[in-house]
Amino acid sequence: YIRAIDALYNTPQNNFRVFLNGSLIFGGLGGGTKSTNYMVDQDFENALKHGIMAEHGMRTEKLLELITEALFISGLLDRLLEVQKLDAIDIEGVIHAYHDIASQPCLACKKMDADEFTNRYATLHSMPMEESLKIVTYYLIAATAKDLIMMLSFQPQQRGDVDSPNGALFLKSTNQSFDLKVSFIDLDMKPFKKVVYYYELDQQIVHFYVQMVETEPWLENQGKQSGNARFK
Repeated sequence: YIRAIDALYNTPQNNFRVFLNGSLIFGGLGGGTKSTNYMVDQDFENALKHGIMAEHGMRTEKLLELITEALFISGLLDRLLEVQKLDAIDIEGVIHAYHDIASQPCLACKKMDADEFTNRYATLHSMPMEESLKIVTYYLIAATAKDLIMMLSFQPQQRGDVDSPNGALFLKSTNQSFDLKVSFIDLDMKPFKKVVYYYELDQQIVHFYVQMVETEPWLENQGKQSGNARFK
């Protein structure tokens, strides 16, 4: 985890933010901070002095260590991954189940010849309605889990604290204990009609990739090595 957290710190963009007493002290709203420079790093170090008991120049490292420890001990990322893996069928298959549920002509099938339809997607259109609903629902649940916000809240424990209402976390390198609270934000289920948006986006990505391969043939070999041969 530590390498991933460190990479987020170095290029936070809109994916990593730190708040202190409700105020944003690191990261950007709307993707403001693209990368961490010396001035940003020093300002962040100074802001952490009342929460992380470490020497100047070491506080950021210890905070990232604390975040890593919290993620590892809680097992949150493993559980989140299980939900994200519910989309066993990708969007190129889900779109067929979607049109069956909506009782609409399948636009995806219109782009195929008869052999491609029979070999790849005829089974999806012959499924019971309950199975089609399950496929689309699981896909949207997985999509929601891939586009949420995880918030970790740390409160340094005072000496003598025994009972904590939340989980307690001990950071050995600073000899500090923290109350830990984890919450997820933006858990609203993706709407049913969003399936069409995801399908169109996927088709655009494929289209632009094919165009790039035509102008830069070396990309095709690179894609195969990365396991992206589906775009061929």
